[in-house]
Amino acid sequence: MLKSRIIYLLGMILASNVAFAQNLQLYTTYPKISVSPGEVIDYNVELINNSSVTRNGRISLQNLPKNWDYEMKSGNYSAEEISVLPKERKSLNLKVIVPSKIEKGQYRFQLVAQGESSLPLTVDVTTDGKSSSEFNSPQTNMEGSAKSTFTFNASLLNRSSEAQVYRLGANLQPGWGATFKVDGKQVSSVNIEGNQRKDILVEILPPESVKKGKYTIPLFAQSPLNQSDLSLEVVITGSYGLQLTTPEGLLSTTATANRDKSIQFLVKNTGSSDLSQINLNASAPSQWEAHFEPSRISTLKAGESQTVTAIIKPAKKAIAGDYQITLDAKNNETSDSVKFRVTVETSLLWGWVGILIIAIAVALVYFLIRKYGRR
Repeated sequence: MLKSRIIYLLGMILASNVAFAQNLQLYTTYPKISVSPGEVIDYNVELINNSSVTRNGRISLQNLPKNWDYEMKSGNYSAEEISVLPKERKSLNLKVIVPSKIEKGQYRFQLVAQGESSLPLTVDVTTDGKSSSEFNSPQTNMEGSAKSTFTFNASLLNRSSEAQVYRLGANLQPGWGATFKVDGKQVSSVNIEGNQRKDILVEILPPESVKKGKYTIPLFAQSPLNQSDLSLEVVITGSYGLQLTTPEGLLSTTATANRDKSIQFLVKNTGSSDLSQINLNASAPSQWEAHFEPSRISTLKAGESQTVTAIIKPAKKAIAGDYQITLDAKNNETSDSVKFRVTVETSLLWGWVGILIIAIAVALVYFLIRKYGRR
């Protein structure tokens, strides 16, 4: 009889312990997850108190693989022991840092509320870890003219657990340029904390004489541990260039007040792409007249030129001297302008009129001397 009572009591104690063990429960939505080497896994975990009394749970991570790291917080504080009111739950955040150099496979460990509950976690590393950094861009191809600045948004991820200084560079063909900017400032290197990422703005400048075609721009980010490469592609649709000049290259002439003066100009397409709708304009001093004939060129093929005439008429009362006129040719892609000097000379007619007046004055003086000189 006594023996049966003892067995009954032991059974009751064991059942009580089992029920007690279920009072605190650990829960997360994704206990099994697939990641790449170097990633940081962010678990949101709930510690649930199913009992009718306040429970304290000592939280620990067990059987974590070698060289892995973790951080566990509840709110803004590191969480080692959490107290939960009856029938309530508390949230905690568990960050597990997967090493960058790791073999592909499944890794298992447990989050434990000591003596209460155990939450098994599985991490499936999908690839072998070979690099401790990652240099990439969401858009690696751009198209534009030779005068364009090609701006790419890139990012550099430090997969290692320690801070690294990365030297930034590009293997460019002669004449090309590349600049790197971080937080709006031009840099040649960048310091990135462990398991953190930096946004980098990359600007690619082609040479003006570059030919139409597709060009590969190899970039690199180099640290003492390793080097990550990023390949960008620039497509040059053609260069645009325009030159306005005279056949002889002279940018000056003489003119007479109130008279038209015609000057021949050459409009040259110096680029590698055809130009369309080129407008020709002239800006002259007040009360002057200046315009081109024709005033628009519909199409000008690459490497070709067209002769146009600038007609300039100084003001009626323009005095002798040097004047400046601005002449320009432009379309949507490119433009050119020149400063043209016009020297206004006195009209030849007025010169003869002056000579005649002088001659009359001399003759009059001579007559007066002859007639009244002896009196």
